[in-house]
Amino acid sequence: MSAAMGSWTRPLCKCCASLPVQPQVALELSETISVETKRWLMSRIQAEKIAGGAELMVHPGEDDEGNMLLVSASRHVLLRAAEVLGLYKLYKDGSMISFCYRDRRNFENSDNIDEFLTLAECQFIILRTLGNIKAVDEKYVPGYPTTSLYPGEAIFNRLQKSKILLGFYPLHQEEMLSELETCWYSQRKLTLQPIDSIYRYYGGSVAMYFSFLEFFTCSLAPMAILGTTVVTLSMDTVDKCILFSVFNIIWSTVTMELWKRHSCVLSYTWGTLQMNSQFEEPRMGYEGPMGTNPITLRHQPYYPAWKRKVKIWLVSVPFLCLFLAFALYGTFLFFRLESWVKGFHSEHENCWTCVLYLPSILHALYITGLNILHKMVAEVLTEWENHRLESSFQNHLTVKVLVFRFVNCFSALFYISFYLQDLELLRKNLASLLILTQIINQFTETLVPYFYKILHPKRAGLKGCTMENAPEIDQIKSQGQKTPFPGMFDEYMELFVQFGYVSLFSCIYPLSALLIILNNITEIRTDALKLCHLFQKPFISPAANIGVWQTAFETIGYLSVITNCLLISISPQVKEYCAESDITSNSLLIWAIGVEHALLVIKITLAFAIPDIPAWVKLRIDRVEYQSLHALKHKLFEEDKGPGRETVEKEGWPGGIVRSDSADSSLHASNRQLNLL
Repeated sequence: MSAAMGSWTRPLCKCCASLPVQPQVALELSETISVETKRWLMSRIQAEKIAGGAELMVHPGEDDEGNMLLVSASRHVLLRAAEVLGLYKLYKDGSMISFCYRDRRNFENSDNIDEFLTLAECQFIILRTLGNIKAVDEKYVPGYPTTSLYPGEAIFNRLQKSKILLGFYPLHQEEMLSELETCWYSQRKLTLQPIDSIYRYYGGSVAMYFSFLEFFTCSLAPMAILGTTVVTLSMDTVDKCILFSVFNIIWSTVTMELWKRHSCVLSYTWGTLQMNSQFEEPRMGYEGPMGTNPITLRHQPYYPAWKRKVKIWLVSVPFLCLFLAFALYGTFLFFRLESWVKGFHSEHENCWTCVLYLPSILHALYITGLNILHKMVAEVLTEWENHRLESSFQNHLTVKVLVFRFVNCFSALFYISFYLQDLELLRKNLASLLILTQIINQFTETLVPYFYKILHPKRAGLKGCTMENAPEIDQIKSQGQKTPFPGMFDEYMELFVQFGYVSLFSCIYPLSALLIILNNITEIRTDALKLCHLFQKPFISPAANIGVWQTAFETIGYLSVITNCLLISISPQVKEYCAESDITSNSLLIWAIGVEHALLVIKITLAFAIPDIPAWVKLRIDRVEYQSLHALKHKLFEEDKGPGRETVEKEGWPGGIVRSDSADSSLHASNRQLNLL
């Protein structure tokens, strides 16, 4: 099909030809792009899949010589791609099953594509479809003879590496965005977030983060109430320490277990809980000599795993150790400065008391600066390691940063707690770290969006238009000029550090939970404002949980058992009680270890006692699996009877579904075969 420049290319199915077209994704090309290259790219985007195309609709943008392409997809293309990706959707019997295009009439709202697929899903489908456009018989990119192509190479990866394609981004839908803002962060009163609306607009990973942020903030309420009560009543007894520590351990366990249940409900409702992982294509930055993939038989770059391991162990790990040494050296300088300031304050009676907090403030600033520097170096090193898959890249980056942040943020606190055993210094340092880091974060996350809103009272967005004529290309380009979305890594890391402060040391500083609640109430609104206005709308893949962060938070929960028991044993109240009762230090240590083991047993028991998946969700999943097995047996039975059979007996299916011919009866089985085999 030849594309007429200056208008949308027609969809392949005639039933979608008369429908209005809404642009979903914008492609920004090089300023020097030739008409030949642009026409070739448009032809590949709109060509049939059998010819190596994507069967998408494409618009040339402002004119033939412009550097912008707009892409959209017809209803039938989106539905077929939803089946390929394995999206789970609501079936007519109320269960969530893998979508099947041939059986689409039995899925709820499948005739209304705006209700059936979310905006985020549509844009992610277009992204995956564009990424799957492979070179067929082209030896080079038309118009760029020096940019070679090999058979089976992902065209868009090559165009990005060659700087022919500068970037592509999903487009905002102004009306939907305005509705989301109204019920999300524009309200003055405190309300729960519209998580489902966030999911429909931004996708699973973003919605899961905001849901976890809300859940974590709400779960801090009991800790804040208990901490405020302890401080208000000036409770300073052994019972207070034990009560707060035990409650802390139970709280961290129950919070994470209940979150797992809550995230299962969300992901089941969104249809992401049971999604099969798709085969990942090599990430754009992956480089190496060409080879043949033994699974897909495609020509792809190949980089030996042993070379990557050499880079990790001989370069990345030493760099991590070097930064850990910087972190420990900063802790050493902090204690030297703390000792000097104390001596200076004692020698000068007229010196302000606030001077005593100067070492803690400087140490907090040092930690913040070192965190930023290490994150930059970790990203460069992880990119240099040349990971093939995006998931592998993210996992290695997360581990590097997690290990460093844990040591950098908590090493001084552990040293004060268990070596110096100076609880007053621990309380002061913890308060300085918690308050100062929150002030820095709020300064960057609140004032920046605030000034942006003042300077840009009328945001540049994409107005609703059917795009029959030339699109409002300047408004679309303005979205591309925004900063690319950096992901939720830093936000999760901030919550990780908060969770560590609360679960590990809040018995020493009971107000920590209250301060974090106040911070996170503002955090929700500022994060939402930044996402809607400061960054490009991101491509978000479906997500079933918070991934590796779940393990990180649970690990902190187990460490909290050890720290809280040791903090109890070194508290002045316990030491005074031991002195009065003639309890030796060895006996106290044995007692602390015994209590620690008992609390670990309680924690593990609680974790096993609270099911990860709610009973009603598990029941529905099991019911669908039973129906799938029944459907597969029925299909195999029909195939054994042969094609010569003229009539097919009607058969009642579990759940009240009735099939009346052999073709339709096998459709339900098709939905589930991948999960069964």
